[in-house]
Amino acid sequence: MTHSLHRRGDYESLKEDFVVLGCPATGVNKVGSAPKTQNFLSICYKHGPINLGDMKTGNIYNTTMDDILASVTDGTIVQCTFDNRDKIVTLMKELKERRPGISVIISGVTDVVQQCMHEAGLGPIHSLEYSLGTWGKTERLPGYAVLKLLTMCGHAMIASDLVGKMVRDVKRGRRTIKSCVVEMAQCCTCGNFNLTRGEKIFQDVISTYMVNSLY
Repeated sequence: MTHSLHRRGDYESLKEDFVVLGCPATGVNKVGSAPKTQNFLSICYKHGPINLGDMKTGNIYNTTMDDILASVTDGTIVQCTFDNRDKIVTLMKELKERRPGISVIISGVTDVVQQCMHEAGLGPIHSLEYSLGTWGKTERLPGYAVLKLLTMCGHAMIASDLVGKMVRDVKRGRRTIKSCVVEMAQCCTCGNFNLTRGEKIFQDVISTYMVNSLY
């Protein structure tokens, strides 16, 4: 899924960042896929994702898991974000055993995903999709540290100005980093935002910002 491919960061930052998507296929298994997708979500939830949701209902930081499950219909695409490769391995082992009946896509660093697949007994990656980067007036983009936060929401629902305000609030002692990261996760309806990685990146962003203490 293309909206999970544009995450910014180096290898160390991205190697524990995975988005697992469950996706029925129109004309193949969309009809009658709702219970299969619900089963897929329940399996993922059991393995402790840092985030989970779907683009129409929301994620576990702005609604409940019960609401997400209840809102699944035929054709619903769901996303589960993990911050730990060991969880991905155990998840893939269970998905291999239980076969939920919909396509499963893992977005992450290619060689790390391949290692996880081998450990789960799944063999080589079936197919790959790459981001070709950002084209156009890239000088108008926010700074790279901020982009690392924004691009964890593939539909661009986290505003760069919001991040700037959060940085100012944290530096002035008005709120915590954790509360800021949760708010960013709430903006990302699909559930692609990795809060564990977000906290680390936010620390880096803070170190690059100067705030006038008089305001």
